[in-house]
Amino acid sequence: MKRIKSKKGFTLAELLIVMSIIAILTAISVPTFSLQLEGARKIADMSNAQAASALAYSEYMLFHTNEAEKGGAITYTFGTDDNLNLFIMSHSSGGAELDDDNNVSGGTEIKARSSKLADVKLEVTVEDGKISENTWLGMLGGH
Repeated sequence: MKRIKSKKGFTLAELLIVMSIIAILTAISVPTFSLQLEGARKIADMSNAQAASALAYSEYMLFHTNEAEKGGAITYTFGTDDNLNLFIMSHSSGGAELDDDNNVSGGTEIKARSSKLADVKLEVTVEDGKISENTWLGMLGGH
């Protein structure tokens, strides 16, 4: 009597081929996903920087035109509250801190998402009714 040998499972060669195909696809896709993730982080930082510029300009026009007439530029430092909303932590004119009526308690310094801005504070300087400097936009190549 002949015994019929049934094939159950995969051979070692078949498994190695499948594993090598998966490894090649992973090696191709991981750098692409990393670049896309860094691009998304940069866009988030750019958005926060532009929102900070708008907020600093509004604050300047509403509350600080008198201080600006005396001393020139006002620099606003930004942070986030407990709900991660952007707000002005402090502002200064000519190196001196100004009184802040709308200081949010429990706020922390805003942190950048992109690695390029890892240790840079988000600060916006308004001078003569115009944004003269935004630390993040300057480093990200924005306007």
